[in-house]
Amino acid sequence: MRLSRRAIAAVMALSLITCAEPDTAIDPLVIFAAASLRDVATDFGADFETRHGTRIIFNFAGSNTLAQQIQAAPMADIFLSADRHWVDFLDDNDRTVDGSRRAFLGNRLVLIAHLDAGFEFDEPTDLATANFRFLALADPIAVPAGRYAKAALEQFDWDGSDLWSAVSDRVAPALDVRAALHLVETDPQILGIVYRTDVNTSDKIRVLLELREFEASPIAYWATQIKDGKHPEAASRFLDYLTGSSASEIAERHSFTVRPQ
Repeated sequence: MRLSRRAIAAVMALSLITCAEPDTAIDPLVIFAAASLRDVATDFGADFETRHGTRIIFNFAGSNTLAQQIQAAPMADIFLSADRHWVDFLDDNDRTVDGSRRAFLGNRLVLIAHLDAGFEFDEPTDLATANFRFLALADPIAVPAGRYAKAALEQFDWDGSDLWSAVSDRVAPALDVRAALHLVETDPQILGIVYRTDVNTSDKIRVLLELREFEASPIAYWATQIKDGKHPEAASRFLDYLTGSSASEIAERHSFTVRPQ
């Protein structure tokens, strides 16, 4: 896969969010994390720092963007992806530590609308005939949340085809799932498909219905250690922390499901 100029440029100007004051450590643990993990990962970082004294810096973006940044210039110690695909991509390019990958969280998809919108749905197939302007979701080609949404709609039959085919011409692809949610916040004629956990971040939207779990493409977040990171021991400890009881309690408070280990 060729890296876009945007991905390479992003490496040069990362938007980093720190869990502590800049002078608490000279060389922090750097974690690249999917945008939908922003709130829960920030809490993970604060708890881990309290327990281990390790300062953490996060870079949040779409999993596809983060994987391409790591491929262009591996500045991260850990990658937290919203699906397995982008971990596989880094594995294939020899950027990850063998045996370090693990699934650690799950999520659910919901159909959302603006608080002022008059939409009421009984079934997902109501989308096919609803009078909405756009359906906002993360880019279904590259971003995990968008691919999950597309797969979810494809499981419903509609008019000799599937529900995705019925609505795809009204899909508004967004950079990541939080951007899709923002589109719904700005226009009552825009519907959206986001993670259940994203609903907790907004007081301007409401859930119309939850899309059922689908076995063909279960929603799973994956963690892996990046090869040649500056802090291999701290990175390994953080990966172990992610599957422990403290992280599980934090995740459940944020409405994530915990993946069995």
